[in-house]
Amino acid sequence: MKKLILLLVLLGVLTSTGCTLTETAAERRRRTYQITNLQMRMMVEDWDYIWLYDHNTQMTQWHPWVGI
Repeated sequence: MKKLILLLVLLGVLTSTGCTLTETAAERRRRTYQITNLQMRMMVEDWDYIWLYDHNTQMTQWHPWVGI
């Protein structure tokens, strides 16, 4: 009987613990900032692609955009 109780307690401890991936509030804020920053940069690149700002036009031999 003692072995059964010991086995059940041991089994309960082994299944209740494990590798927990916890993060602090600062780590969560930094991770969400990095994700948001990446998504905003991707959105700007998509917008530039839609409006053809990312490559030269082939309509004329003269480059219509000189730069900033």
